Amino acid sequence: MRVLLPILLFAGIASAETLILKRAWVENFKDRATIDATFFIDHAHKSANTPADDGDMHVAGRAPKEVGLPMVAELMNAAGTIEKQAVTLIHANEGKNTSAQITGAWRLWFEHPAAMQRQFDVVPVASNTNPDHSFEIHPILKYGGFDVAGSVGFVDGFPAHDAKASFGSYERMTITMKATASAVTMDAKKSGFNYAVYRMKLLGAPKKLNDGGLAVLADVFDKSDGETALASKVRMIFLPGTGPAKMASTGDDGSEYDAMGIPRVNLNAISAFIKAAGSTQTTRKLPYEMIVVALKEVK
Repeated sequence: MRVLLPILLFAGIASAETLILKRAWVENFKDRATIDATFFIDHAHKSANTPADDGDMHVAGRAPKEVGLPMVAELMNAAGTIEKQAVTLIHANEGKNTSAQITGAWRLWFEHPAAMQRQFDVVPVASNTNPDHSFEIHPILKYGGFDVAGSVGFVDGFPAHDAKASFGSYERMTITMKATASAVTMDAKKSGFNYAVYRMKLLGAPKKLNDGGLAVLADVFDKSDGETALASKVRMIFLPGTGPAKMASTGDDGSEYDAMGIPRVNLNAISAFIKAAGSTQTTRKLPYEMIVVALKEVK
């Protein structure tokens, strides 16, 4: 019999979305850039979005063992040559209940959430390419044995969101949490501002994560104003085998870059918060970090 207490605790909060995660899953992924999963594809875009709309290809599906949530995977710069074989295989597997291995950045974010989702409940077959979801594999780095890490980079013709609006939104977000011994219930409002462009100044040298990715704290600025920080000590995540990770690996305290990134919940901070709070319900600023998908050194 399921315990309904975590849901009831948040029933009185208006316009909020509730997600219940296993604490063991949080601990496993809090210091990883990526996730490996066995992925069943239900629906996929027929072709990539236009560059003006971000150039991504959206794929809705299920990874019952590794994720256990409604989810979408996204392939960057999906109309390119190096992505062609992966795109062909995605369409070959679409709707066939045929699984293939996928690797990419795990992304937990309240961009398209449902009213309530509980991790490792039975995940229904998606009815379209954008079901209600708070979990993504975005960007995809490998699918069915095809390496598409080279797709991670700037998208020609895509403006993305400006730093002031994006980080202004991220910095205002809050989250309410309550943990049991096995799960954490997280309640947050729907968020926006997907891809953002910004300047960042590193606060040290990047350090390796458990999967070979990199992480480093950085201050964030608008490219037109390198003096006034929009956000401080934001954890930047670099995906193994990508161009941004290779460039950042030689960075150090004070190194500056122009970047494009997408936000995700910082599970490392979530883990620390719930350990400190115990079983007490707490509301605080939502901890976020940025998956850096494009990078250019400022000289």
